[in-house]
Amino acid sequence: MSNTTTSRTSRIEAKYKGNRSEDRFFAARNNAKQACENLRTAIRKSQIHTVMRDELLQAVDRAEELVKGVEPTQVHPGAEIRQLAKEIEHLQLAELWVAAADRVLSRLGDSGPTQPRKELEEAQEAVMWCVRANEWNGKLTAAGTQLQKVVAEAEIHAARVN
Repeated sequence: MSNTTTSRTSRIEAKYKGNRSEDRFFAARNNAKQACENLRTAIRKSQIHTVMRDELLQAVDRAEELVKGVEPTQVHPGAEIRQLAKEIEHLQLAELWVAAADRVLSRLGDSGPTQPRKELEEAQEAVMWCVRANEWNGKLTAAGTQLQKVVAEAEIHAARVN
């Protein structure tokens, strides 16, 4: 029994290369910071409402602070950075679909059908609630998927209006 443990421990120690893990950590952290900056630029260029833009920018600032807060001395810092990078990707998708929803809402106009407009606004608000509540993983993904479906349906109605 101890012979197996010793060989397993020695194999784990032999695999560990400190400099490589640090390099991967810093590369992942730089990638996450770059993703935050790209998202910030996309939000600023987007035509979404000012309130939603400000809330998304605040979420990006929070994400960037979380990324900066991860130190290489922590246990499994790379895993934490990779998780934050995934959450930043969820924020990017949220921005994409919130902007798409705004475009469809403007195409529907005030004289368009009220039911698709109401569904679109509710789905958009659900996504923004997740952004405000820092629920950037599963709940934001589910809300974003729902918003994507509602945008596709509302796009059909907007095509009929115009």
